[in-house]
Amino acid sequence: MVLYASWTHGNSVLLERRGAPSARSKNTVSSVFRGDPGDIIDLGGHAGAACLRMGWGARFVVYDTGSENRPKSGSFWCHYAIPTPVIEAGSRAKADTVLINYETNNPRNINIDAVHVWDGNKRIFAADGLNFINSTQGDDEFDGGISGQSFSPDTSVNLSRLFRRNIVDRDVFFGVGVSILIRANDARDDFLEIRSVGIDFDLPR
Repeated sequence: MVLYASWTHGNSVLLERRGAPSARSKNTVSSVFRGDPGDIIDLGGHAGAACLRMGWGARFVVYDTGSENRPKSGSFWCHYAIPTPVIEAGSRAKADTVLINYETNNPRNINIDAVHVWDGNKRIFAADGLNFINSTQGDDEFDGGISGQSFSPDTSVNLSRLFRRNIVDRDVFFGVGVSILIRANDARDDFLEIRSVGIDFDLPR
């Protein structure tokens, strides 16, 4: 087997609106959208989640949608489509590893809570309850070795600082997508940025 690594940039994200999986009619679809612009999700309880796309990634902020600037909690899913080599030289590829280059300014207040990998509509990997919010570390360990953004093409990276989980060689039949659950706990002026998401595939020689 040979390694085929496929990545997509963090700013290619799509947000999942609350209630979207059960939206099948006029009323349920209208309820899901609630008149909000596409990059803002109503989390309930005067809490909202916003996605801000920039050159170096996507920034996610959970904030107070009322008249105050109070700490807010909530969670939401975002999704990334990964370019997928399904068949190579007549043989089927296998998904081997999921990787995420992201950073949060406050791991205790906003962080990744779950990562799911989908092959079409078949879930082939799930890591739930990651619980990085309660990390005792002073900084985020998953920044790819580059904190913030760099304007120098010669900046060194540290691939050991990527979120990485094994998928255990699942055969791939369709297109692969990565779903990420972001959870905030009393977040105020805190944010999480996703810079890129990737899958390592095993291909036959």
